[in-house]
Amino acid sequence: MDQAGSKEKFWKSEFWKKYSSYLFFVFLISATAIVILTQVDPETFIRTIKQANGYFLILGIGCVFGYWILEAYMLLKLMRRDNPSETFHFAWTVTMIGQYYNLITPSATGGQPLQLYEMSRKNYGFGSGTAVLVQKYALYQVTVTFLAIIATILSITTLHQSLDAAKWLIGIGLIVNVAGVVLIFILAFNANAAKGIMMACVRLLLKLRILKNAEKYVEKVNHFIKEYQLAIDALKNHKMQTAKMFVVSILQILIFYSVNYCVYRSLGLNETNAITIISLQAILYVAVAFVPTPGAAGGAEAGFLLLFGPIYGPGNTAVAMILWRLITFYFVILFGGIYLSIHSIRVGKDKAKQIEKECDDQVDSL
Repeated sequence: MDQAGSKEKFWKSEFWKKYSSYLFFVFLISATAIVILTQVDPETFIRTIKQANGYFLILGIGCVFGYWILEAYMLLKLMRRDNPSETFHFAWTVTMIGQYYNLITPSATGGQPLQLYEMSRKNYGFGSGTAVLVQKYALYQVTVTFLAIIATILSITTLHQSLDAAKWLIGIGLIVNVAGVVLIFILAFNANAAKGIMMACVRLLLKLRILKNAEKYVEKVNHFIKEYQLAIDALKNHKMQTAKMFVVSILQILIFYSVNYCVYRSLGLNETNAITIISLQAILYVAVAFVPTPGAAGGAEAGFLLLFGPIYGPGNTAVAMILWRLITFYFVILFGGIYLSIHSIRVGKDKAKQIEKECDDQVDSL
């Protein structure tokens, strides 16, 4: 009985470790769906969807594809520094891996490790693969924070009420993102100072007993500093290309933020201009960035209702939020899941052909 009980306990423990994040994800989606259903009258929702302009919704989906294409383009440029013959198709696959796994894992932690694994399968070294992904992330982080700061300045005078309702959410998001960008710039000019700041933060968290095992986190800080220093040095050594990619990154993020404007126009609304809606979307993005759930589930919906309530009005806000999440979250998961499933099947077939060829070669040599 004891042995059987131990096996059962072990199995449950392993099951929880493996699937807890997915179960939590399902729970969040279910809870969000329940909240939405309590706020939206089904008849009103169906009637609104039927009246929505399909052209603008398709345009919104097109914005998502535009965002992916520019993401793949930037990854390709970075990859070709070490591998001039790299293809756009591979950069696209790496992009889809990042997009899909970032949305289904808490705090978008699953994308980069699996992107790095995919790159390693194509003979990219751990160092070169990490450098590519860290450079891309650094560009992304600077761009998102830069746009959020500009958007906040623009929106304070035009939509003070909605900002005031969510000022705590916006404040935390901006502080977290600005701190990350400041650290990136300190790393660019003084790695020792950046290391000192991070070690001071670790010591404070250890003293407050929020973190445990000092040796583990000291090692993590050293590893982080080393990776980022190499990546930022590479960006500094290619100043002209870095500047061009920063411009492309701004365009990429603005295209993604435009999905919300497409949803707005699809509902037959035109009182608010695109700049205002895109600015609020930029603020919303950083405001929920710290929410530690897959795809910022829960936080994204709540933030949307707070910030865009005055824009859409009481009759359209919940419907708009559903359409926005369908395009920027559920569609990405659906398309990414299908694409990566086909990719996995193709990789399996290629591997089988390779093994078959190796066996044939061995038979011929006998």
